[in-house]
Amino acid sequence: MNRLLTLISLVALIAFGALAGFLRADAAQTSIEVRNILVGYDGLRTRVVIEANRDTDFSQFALTSGGLRYVLDFERLSWALPAEVSQKGEGDGAGGIQRFRFAHNSPTTSRLVFDLDEPMLLVSSFTIPPSDPKTPVKIVLDFEPTDLETFKAVRQKSVEPVAAEELDNTSVRLPASIETTVRTFEKREKYIVVLDAGHGGKDPGTLGSRGTQEKDVVLRGVLLLKDMLEATGRYDVVLTRDTDILVDHERRIEIARDAGADIFISFHADAAGSRDVSGASVYTLSSAGEKRVDAMISQKGWTIPLEIEPAGDAARDILQDFVTRETLTKSGLFAEILIPELEEVGPILRNSHREANFFVLLAPDVPAVLLEIGFLTNLNDEQRLVSETGLKRTMTAVADAIDLYFEREG
Repeated sequence: MNRLLTLISLVALIAFGALAGFLRADAAQTSIEVRNILVGYDGLRTRVVIEANRDTDFSQFALTSGGLRYVLDFERLSWALPAEVSQKGEGDGAGGIQRFRFAHNSPTTSRLVFDLDEPMLLVSSFTIPPSDPKTPVKIVLDFEPTDLETFKAVRQKSVEPVAAEELDNTSVRLPASIETTVRTFEKREKYIVVLDAGHGGKDPGTLGSRGTQEKDVVLRGVLLLKDMLEATGRYDVVLTRDTDILVDHERRIEIARDAGADIFISFHADAAGSRDVSGASVYTLSSAGEKRVDAMISQKGWTIPLEIEPAGDAARDILQDFVTRETLTKSGLFAEILIPELEEVGPILRNSHREANFFVLLAPDVPAVLLEIGFLTNLNDEQRLVSETGLKRTMTAVADAIDLYFEREG
């Protein structure tokens, strides 16, 4: 009996040890690790990019005694910054941020302090998810200068004590409206829309059962849409072609990028082996296409306009990655707005939002979709697109989607 109790106790002890080890391993996997901090400046805003293994919340405080400082407090985390930074315990700033310092200021919290050259407010914060499991989360913070009186007035609204390590008990939490302001497009008098009529010249594209050529249908549609958009006074419209000529794919992208396009739409008419297949569909860039974008940036020497001047190649890569991911997000948003508008005026394919590695979708800084307005191999679609009324209804749906997109974006 004693031997049995001893055996049971031993098994329980082993099980407890295994469980404790599992919990420790699990805690290690989920602990937060800050791997880099980058600071840049664009002449207006100072941007901080915090690279970490996962997203995390923070509280924020403004300090004034002994110099202007902006403080972020996190739940206890690991500082795993590059050696040249971690050895000094501080890093270089830019713009209104002179430098940053980091430490553990209590058993449960870690602190990041920005020493300021001038009063600054955190006006925007957002997170860029990792593109794959090997890349870090990027926590992006945008600071803008303010006058000293405004800075002091914010401090006077709510005073809270801070840890003794700061030797200052005059810090305040900034108002929630400042903490999480969402970054949006700047409103402008006119948006730039680039319309791309596919094929052209010696490349007719799809041939319909009645001899309809894709290049002609999409050009008529693009010219019609251009008139609709310009009539509103809200858009400057650029065409990649306005006659029956062939424009190569790379030139189409160049036209959109050179124009500073806010949206690029490439128009096509589809074909299928079965004449029963009909309906519109919208394509955005696939995962394979995302990898191709990186290659194209290097191969073509494309320069991506950045909002801030990065401090070094690593910072530039991060900001370029942000621009391309933001572009893909906007492309997907426009596709999701466009599909229900098209459904109101004609058939759409099942799984109508699709992804593909089309060349014309590769611009890293221009939101883009490829729209198949129907199947010329389907008699009903062909008749709808050849008729003035049918084509006009389709283009009206696209115009309505463009209006909705820019209403939501800015």
